[in-house]
Amino acid sequence: MDIVNIVAGPLIGAVIGYFTNFIAVKMLFRPLHEVKIGNFRLPFTPGIIPKGRERLAKALGVAVGDNLLTKEDLEKIFFSDSVKQVVVDSLMQVAYSEKTRESSLQELLSAHMEPGNYLAEKERLENLLCERLQRGIDSLDIVKLVNEESKRVIREKIRGSLFERMISDELIEGITSHVGTRVERYVQENGRELIFPVVDEQVASLEQKSVEEILENIGVNQEKMRKWIEDAYMHFVQEKVSDLAGQFPIGEMVEDKVRRMDVLEIEGLVLSVMKQELNSIVNLGAVIGFVIGIVNIFI
Repeated sequence: MDIVNIVAGPLIGAVIGYFTNFIAVKMLFRPLHEVKIGNFRLPFTPGIIPKGRERLAKALGVAVGDNLLTKEDLEKIFFSDSVKQVVVDSLMQVAYSEKTRESSLQELLSAHMEPGNYLAEKERLENLLCERLQRGIDSLDIVKLVNEESKRVIREKIRGSLFERMISDELIEGITSHVGTRVERYVQENGRELIFPVVDEQVASLEQKSVEEILENIGVNQEKMRKWIEDAYMHFVQEKVSDLAGQFPIGEMVEDKVRRMDVLEIEGLVLSVMKQELNSIVNLGAVIGFVIGIVNIFI
């Protein structure tokens, strides 16, 4: 057996193995569409991935939605310090931007609300404040308060005078209790008319103040504001994130995304992840063919 026959067998085996695996890898993606000769469709057309794109999309959707990005994973993301800091820092930048600090409360709210909605919310707030104040006043024992305060004032006024011996506690209480009853009835019947102008004036004054001035008046600095925002975020996450995470159709989103992708995009995506492995498969074909060629020499 000459050297040419010895070398030719393994080399031919290597070439055949290489190109066999090369074609097999290419057939994962090519041809992009089915090929027909007349009414006959050539086998293995289109390629494996173009042909099975629907099944691939569904499988990836299930894998990502059920295993790779679960509800628990989303909760961990929302609870992470990094995400919390991004949210808090963003809100702090908005709250303490020059435009926000110098804008009046009315300007700030009007910029994010329709005029009709702003007026409706303002009216609702005024009505709510009036209702709460009225409820607080109604809970007071006005008769007792008027009675006790009136007796104290009358006693102070007549102390040391001729009337001190003439006017008894029973007489004073009879007068003050009657006054207290009248005052209580008047407040119950006309409380809203008395309260509303005061509330309206205070709300109008508040909405003309700048956000910076309002924060200073209530003693809120940046440190306290950041703490409020952090607490509000954590409260929201604890109360709502489980429900929100459950509403994200991760699997369906992935499935729809893959289904809409062009086949060339899918090919590029797969190759970006597995190019080295696919090249290894092609090279392995050459190695196996070479080894088989060597074995044939001794058979």
